[in-house]
Amino acid sequence: MQSKEFIKKQVKRFASGLTPDQFLEIAENEYSLVILDVPIKDYTLTEIARLVEDNNARIVRLETLPNNDGMSLLVSLKLDVINLSTILRSFERFNYNVIYYFMKEGEMNDKYEDRLNELLHYLDM
Repeated sequence: MQSKEFIKKQVKRFASGLTPDQFLEIAENEYSLVILDVPIKDYTLTEIARLVEDNNARIVRLETLPNNDGMSLLVSLKLDVINLSTILRSFERFNYNVIYYFMKEGEMNDKYEDRLNELLHYLDM
């Protein structure tokens, strides 16, 4: 399986039709998806888990797939948070290559947009 197929499979599985039980589980917990490309020599699950958990998130599901070159792994993480921005910055700081991410938008963006509008209103005074 190639990396593009793996990513498509993960995204499809993440967004696919759900059974009623799965829907109730997701309704109770909002999930986000991150896919990393990690060199095999640098892959340590404990380091990845530490970076996620240091940002007050938990790994709900993890899958790995070796790339065709045999030098790296694709690591798919389903996380129990809505906003991934701090986790993505942590991965960037520790030189992890994030090749795809999905986070539920709306609630967080609206909050930040409201704050920005308030700041702009204050600056216009």
